[in-house]
Amino acid sequence: VKYAYDNQLLSPSLQIVLGLLLGAVLVAAGEFVRRKSADAGYVPAALSAAGLVTAFGSIFAAYALYELIAPTPAFIGLALVAVGALALSRLQGPLIAALGLIGSYATPALIPSENPSAWNFFPYLLVILVASLMVLRASVRHPGESRGPASTWIPASPGMTNFEEGGRSWWWLAYAAIAGSAVWAMLWMWNGPFEPADTLPIGLFAHALGLIAFFGLGRDRAPPAIGLTGLAVAALLLMTLVDKTDHSGLSLLLFFAAMAIAVAIAWRRPSVSLLAVAAAILSFLTLMLWSEVAVHALAMDERGLWSSVPGAEAQNFLNYMLGAAIAFTLAGCFGALLQERPRNWGIAGGVSAILFVFGAWARVNDLLDDSTWALVGAIFAGLLLAAAWAGRGRHQDAEANLASGFLSIGAALLLLFSLDRLFDGICLTIAIAALALAFAVLARWLLVTLQAPITAALGSLTAIRLFVSRELWEEDRTLPWGQHWPLYGYGVPAILLLIASRVLKTAGYVRSAITLEGLSLGLIISLVALELRVLISGGITYEEPQFLEMSAHILTWLGAAYGLMHRQQFFSSFIAVWGARILIAVSCVAIVLFSLISLNPVLTEAPVAGNVVFNALLLAYLAPALLLGFIARRLEVLNWQRLRPLAGLFALVLTFVYLTLETKRVFQGRGMVAWSTSIEESYAYSAVWLAFALALLVTGLRLGRQSIRYAGLGVMVLVVLKVFLWDLSSLEGLYRIASFIGLGLCLVGIGWLYQRFVQNGR
Repeated sequence: VKYAYDNQLLSPSLQIVLGLLLGAVLVAAGEFVRRKSADAGYVPAALSAAGLVTAFGSIFAAYALYELIAPTPAFIGLALVAVGALALSRLQGPLIAALGLIGSYATPALIPSENPSAWNFFPYLLVILVASLMVLRASVRHPGESRGPASTWIPASPGMTNFEEGGRSWWWLAYAAIAGSAVWAMLWMWNGPFEPADTLPIGLFAHALGLIAFFGLGRDRAPPAIGLTGLAVAALLLMTLVDKTDHSGLSLLLFFAAMAIAVAIAWRRPSVSLLAVAAAILSFLTLMLWSEVAVHALAMDERGLWSSVPGAEAQNFLNYMLGAAIAFTLAGCFGALLQERPRNWGIAGGVSAILFVFGAWARVNDLLDDSTWALVGAIFAGLLLAAAWAGRGRHQDAEANLASGFLSIGAALLLLFSLDRLFDGICLTIAIAALALAFAVLARWLLVTLQAPITAALGSLTAIRLFVSRELWEEDRTLPWGQHWPLYGYGVPAILLLIASRVLKTAGYVRSAITLEGLSLGLIISLVALELRVLISGGITYEEPQFLEMSAHILTWLGAAYGLMHRQQFFSSFIAVWGARILIAVSCVAIVLFSLISLNPVLTEAPVAGNVVFNALLLAYLAPALLLGFIARRLEVLNWQRLRPLAGLFALVLTFVYLTLETKRVFQGRGMVAWSTSIEESYAYSAVWLAFALALLVTGLRLGRQSIRYAGLGVMVLVVLKVFLWDLSSLEGLYRIASFIGLGLCLVGIGWLYQRFVQNGR
């Protein structure tokens, strides 16, 4: 052959003919070997593959090397060889199928057309897809079907059934065919000869690709993933087409027709009901990518945000968004009521209403005023709640109950959207709290499991706005009652959430009721704290913390903790227990960090508010000590009885600090320093501490409390150390004598008391 070629004994035409004949002979030889030998292995496929490659190369050489045939006949010849390989693969296995598929998709690249036409090209891609799926369908035997003629089936490998050999190992053919069609379609639209007139053939091709992939292999023959992949690729092609044509009417019609088909498939096949959710989300994304809807101006508005004006397509965008919202919301609502598996339909209804309404407002809010947007949100929310109400009879089914719950979530978010359009600032916060109460009432009638968590979430949003948003950090003189706006800004939501918690508790939703009860308690405590801040510091936004203000806050927290402990004795509650625990812990930490260290008037040398008796020291040390004493007596309510000695010791320390600082306040006035300024002041400390020790001893003896007696002895030891280590060197004259005589008499008296009341068992 080489000699004949080198000496030009064979003309180009004869070479092509001989090549085609050789290819045909090799293919025939492969099929002959397959039929005659059952254990030929991969020999038949190898012979046939060699013949197909020879034929493919001969046709391409006739076109590209020798220019014997025009592009169109060459294209047809290559396509026939490729499709023939796919048909032959039904007999000789996946190697031939792969060869045919590669040749089919390589042909358009090898033989480019001078006048490409979408009406010619995309049907060709469709033929390849159909041929591939027909091969796969013929190669897959359902486990319940008979084997059929031996000549139509691929020999199985040792230990493998015919279904496994012809089925599972061939699924790649479907994915490869779908991927190849998708790649060529994308190349045509983005790097090829795309024109607006190509919209219809490309759109029809995408529809056909999705439907053939989903239904072509049969419901029980192929994995569902193949059909879903085809639908996903079809949706991607249509979304690209919509974007390429700048959201033309025809492309949008083709896209939404595909989405309607997806919803219909989801309706007929409950196992793929998530297609409805996917269709809604894809529709939203496609419309949100619409250009020329809103144009940003070059100037910023008074809030520092870019202002926008409606674009040329703003009205069309709004119409499509609201139309899609209505269609998908209704589909979701009816699906939640009528379908056997309603959960995904409930998701579709709730998600659709939220996404489309909010998306439309986000891009073309200027087309409608705030009250109209609020009405739109309320209408869709009412539709979702009506569907949830209509499904009450099915709520015994867990999935139906969950579907209604998703509808309620959508309604709650839409109502929040409507309230945000109508109100602002503290009024919006109060409105959200009222909405939480409304959903708590609905929970008793709808009997939807998620209704109570929705109520708790709305209550949490109310608290977050009050704790984080600007109402807490800015002075707004325009609010009613001026700086005292927390009286209603925190008070009204606290009352509404407390009522909502009672409603949920009577309906049996204990966890959500506990959440709302805790939020209400937090708002009440915050209300008291803010009012104290206004009354003491003069405003909410006062930056520097004051000793008196922090003392009042700590006293409020301890009082609330004691109230919760008292309530827990009669009405057991998770919130009461943990609320009291948290308040006690926070109060103790605050006392140490602020009252004893950072804001201590001796360390800061700041003037102490009040007179000699009624002053900030009383609130900072003595009052918390008394409350801690009462709390220590009831710690078993919190299962903290083991901490009772620690609480008593902390109260003792605070009382001791109060007596010391109050003595200093008497001698030094409002401005105090750490060191003693006079001999009289130094002697007074010994006398006051001694009296305090005696009071503790007497109290311990009267009550029979050993811990109090030991506390008194501890203070007495401190007095003894002060007298010997300090008074001996710093006091002079009669003060030194009085200090030692007083200490001695007290020690003698303590010995007499112990001998009479303790050792004698009295």
